[in-house]
Amino acid sequence: MATFEDKVKKQVEIIKQHTFLDPTRDKVFKEIFSKDVTLIHFLNAMLHQPEERKIVSIERKKPASTLTSAIDVEEVRFDVHAKLNNDEYVDLEMQRASHEDFTDRVELYADQLSIESKIHYDSQRTEAEKEDHPYLMPTTYSVWICNFSVSFCKSYREELGLFRFSSIGDPNALPVYDKKRYIVIDLSKVDAKVLNLNTTETEWLEIFTKMASAKDAPKTKDPVIADVYSRLAVNALEKNFITEIATGMVTEAEISTRIGTARREGREEGREEGREETRISDAEAFLREGDSVERVARVLKLPLEKVQELANKIATEKAGK
Repeated sequence: MATFEDKVKKQVEIIKQHTFLDPTRDKVFKEIFSKDVTLIHFLNAMLHQPEERKIVSIERKKPASTLTSAIDVEEVRFDVHAKLNNDEYVDLEMQRASHEDFTDRVELYADQLSIESKIHYDSQRTEAEKEDHPYLMPTTYSVWICNFSVSFCKSYREELGLFRFSSIGDPNALPVYDKKRYIVIDLSKVDAKVLNLNTTETEWLEIFTKMASAKDAPKTKDPVIADVYSRLAVNALEKNFITEIATGMVTEAEISTRIGTARREGREEGREEGREETRISDAEAFLREGDSVERVARVLKLPLEKVQELANKIATEKAGK
């Protein structure tokens, strides 16, 4: 039976057969937007803002957002979290696969973004301003790029908002609250007709739908788009980076397999404890193989604190050797 290391080596060779990396992979996605100029370019293409409201600068915010209540702690880890030059805030997420709680996750992230942004926003206001308008909120954008068919998306791009039920059916209806914005990009609905529009937005859509299988970079006059293709060309990447991508791919595949097995066994045995024990066992195994605490917690749906406890235990064991 092939070891984890053997599977990673095989995946590295598979990746090397491609011209470009898959931009929907977590580490690749974050590498794309590690440059401020690239993130600004993408947001200006996707937010559809008028020229006078175009983004010209951003301020990176910490990816982890934690809220503490009297009974629990809730942590959300944003893929890309930033403040825009116009005192607006954005969370940009890449979602590779659907799950039954997807819309709940979108709302949770949007809620956490709103609260986190409110705290940042108020820290920059004067006491007089806060006293006059204590509830004033900044505008937030929760942007989701989905590599699957989203049930509520009729088109490749849907913008959601808070509307009155009485406005249903009115094509001219406006949201009653426009400071909390949701933009969902459904990559499964991007077709040739969309790509033939030849806009900056469609050049980005082509990156997310065509790059992984492309043999050559498309012709473009846009230096930012050209730079993305250049940075994600497999033959220009360091070996360690490709290995990290391969490790993540193998880890996710194995975790998914083990989750499926655990669910089948759980159904057969009718025991929730069995599934929980299996997830914890899997988490420990993947932590020992070098995967990150955040990825293991997210994929196995375990509390971050529990996975961190396992990681601390493993680190203690290694230090004692």
